[in-house]
Amino acid sequence: MDIYNILYIAIAFIVGGGLVFLFKNGDKHSNDKDQLEKLKSENDDLQAKLTAVENRLQEKSEDYSKEANSIKTKYETLLNEAKEQCSKLDKQLKSALDGKIDDSIKNQLAEAENLKKKIKDLEEELEDAEDDIADLKKKVRGKDEEIAQQTDALGQERKLTASLNEELTTLKQQLDDKIKELELKMGSLDFIQEILSAPDANRSDIRQLYENISEMKSFALGQLMDCYATLKDNHINFGDGNFEGFKKTWEQRFYEWASVTKKSWINGKTTIAFVGEFSAGKTSIVNRILSQDDPKVPQLPVSTKATTAVATYIAGGPVVSYQFVTPDDKLKMISRETFTEKVSKEILDQVKGVSSLIQYFVMTYKNPNLDGLSILDTPGFNSNDENDAQRTMEVINECDALFWVFDVNAGTINRSSLSVIKEHLNKPLYVVINKVDTKSESEIKKVEELIKKTLTDEGIKVEKFIRFSAKASLSDIMVPIKGVKHLAEREQYLTDLYDAINQILIILDKQVKEANKQYQKAESKSGQIDNLFIQQMRTLYDHCNTAQSIPHFEEHLFRKDNYEMSQEEYHQLCSILESSVNDVERMGSIYDNKTESAQTVQQCWSDLCDVKAAWQRVNNVKQQLVKISKKFS
Repeated sequence: MDIYNILYIAIAFIVGGGLVFLFKNGDKHSNDKDQLEKLKSENDDLQAKLTAVENRLQEKSEDYSKEANSIKTKYETLLNEAKEQCSKLDKQLKSALDGKIDDSIKNQLAEAENLKKKIKDLEEELEDAEDDIADLKKKVRGKDEEIAQQTDALGQERKLTASLNEELTTLKQQLDDKIKELELKMGSLDFIQEILSAPDANRSDIRQLYENISEMKSFALGQLMDCYATLKDNHINFGDGNFEGFKKTWEQRFYEWASVTKKSWINGKTTIAFVGEFSAGKTSIVNRILSQDDPKVPQLPVSTKATTAVATYIAGGPVVSYQFVTPDDKLKMISRETFTEKVSKEILDQVKGVSSLIQYFVMTYKNPNLDGLSILDTPGFNSNDENDAQRTMEVINECDALFWVFDVNAGTINRSSLSVIKEHLNKPLYVVINKVDTKSESEIKKVEELIKKTLTDEGIKVEKFIRFSAKASLSDIMVPIKGVKHLAEREQYLTDLYDAINQILIILDKQVKEANKQYQKAESKSGQIDNLFIQQMRTLYDHCNTAQSIPHFEEHLFRKDNYEMSQEEYHQLCSILESSVNDVERMGSIYDNKTESAQTVQQCWSDLCDVKAAWQRVNNVKQQLVKISKKFS
């Protein structure tokens, strides 16, 4: 191999290094795969050329070694011949010394001279060969140095290539991460757009239900409360005198009732919520409850990734449906594709404050084991958004009980979940220690005692600790579930409202009777006063007639005729007049009593009419309530 080939390789290395340098300092984020493949190809070419150079040098070295060995062989042959000739010469020299010189000696001497010449020529040829070998070794050493330099350069290039490859790998990973992040953000934007444009649940029965609830709202918070307001000052003591507090309580009860009534998936059903950290086995428990270990019962028609992202009600229904409830309690429809493919924890993590759009999902499908039962599957309280966690807790509080699932292998309680439950939970709590078939009894007991102590220290009451596993009997979880009491208080709102109105009617009826009694009493007293006044008038009339009859008309001859009376008659008249004055005074007093009695009668009559009108108003709203309530039966 000549120097030009080596220079060519060196130039190729330099050009390759320059390209690598330019590539490294160029746009590292474009065409990474093509550049990397090109660089690998160039590197492979350089390695192939280096190998070719090494092979050619090896071949040349072998050729020179063969030539040197050939010369050495010739030299050794001539040396042996020389030794043999020397031995013959020694013998002939000894014979010569003994005086035995003949032609053979001369011939031998001539041969020796020829041999010497051959040896000399061979020595010269050997010297030339040695010089050639020395030059060759010198060249080989030079080539070795060049190869060493090229090897070092190649090593540097390899390091640079490895470094660049590593950097490109890192950049590719970063690019892949960015692409994935971009896809998630695009997915979240697409999801938000679909949620914002989701249509209302437009079934005729739902529309009618909402209209009925709206009518009930107008009645309960408007007409009924206005009726109550007319009673609060005169007839009924609402809320121990705090009518606004009384009104607020019933308003709250209405909204609770309306909220439950709108939700057919929980209305009239025992509703249980499941919460648990990732991989605690919550989904497996839910599936066993849904199937009741019967392979003929259909499993959930979709994967559970959606239920691990947003709280989801799973309820029975005639068909598979996917819906969600907004924060203002509106029911909206979404497609199966959106629910199954676009609702995931990864996508929803991109949406901060998802609870401002969705309270929870509702999924229904035909399953006989869901008759009278509704399951709320929740993702836990790991959200970075405090409002999300709090609203999840509010949804849980719509249920009758909470089942908190722990993996026995974890053995600890999530502190953030503990904080949320302690602050907001107002429902019975059950603790499920799952996967107990993976631990010994002593280990299970240790975990249970730790959880029990932690909850006790936090002041959290636990109804029951349940040990469960995939191998455990289904009754271990179903017995506690069936023991959960359905809290029907919100559903009894109409009944309680009806009873409350009846109680008011009973009170008003008593008031009507009492007012009528007072009126009759006042009337009777007024009649007595009237009789007394009349009696006094008659007495006065009699006294007047008697007084009138005492003076008698007398005719006289010598003086004018006049009325006269005797002294006795005079005293009688004075007595009658004095009695008449007393009669008048008594009549005045009786008249005053009569006036006061008339006012009393008028007031009693007014009170009677007022309480009768109040009773009638309340009775009217009662009849209106009965009419509206029939729409919910």
